Amino acid sequence: MPETQKSQQELRTQLKELLVSTLRLEDVKPDELDDVAPLFAPNNRLGLDSLCALELLSAIEFTFKVRFANDGSARQHFESIATLADSISSARS
Repeated sequence: MPETQKSQQELRTQLKELLVSTLRLEDVKPDELDDVAPLFAPNNRLGLDSLCALELLSAIEFTFKVRFANDGSARQHFESIATLADSISSARS
């Protein structure tokens, strides 16, 4: 596996663990989360809402030392674990 692909997969794993621990999702294991499944879909078993999004945003910014713009684009960044990882990678470079 190429280094960038490996580091991207590690980032996705970290995000899954952060999501589960930050939002205290007791019935969810990080490895059960799909990288491309919508995080905030109405029929999603996670049951995440806008307050969860704010908690997760804060945890991500603190943990990964990145800032998301206040231009309304956060919604597209938080679509899935994969889009979050891509956004963090872009913000770091």
